[in-house]
Amino acid sequence: MEEFHYEEVQLSEMTLEDGMLRFPCPCGDLFELLLQDFIAGRDVAQCPTCSLTIKVLFTKDEKNDFLARNSVNAVCAVAA
Repeated sequence: MEEFHYEEVQLSEMTLEDGMLRFPCPCGDLFELLLQDFIAGRDVAQCPTCSLTIKVLFTKDEKNDFLARNSVNAVCAVAA
């Protein structure tokens, strides 16, 4: 069964704050994806207020660049 997501968003459009990747949701809240889940390979962020989800689009290089720009050591983040 194919998953439906409200939108597909480039990783570069996401913000990183308090261990969460975030993007504005039309309901007024924010889509959220735990940094640890992102590092582990998850690519779907969910809004905690409504039922919408977004798919985060990125290549392996874009993911590594995003983590480096935000001073995230993937090995430490996964171990935490």
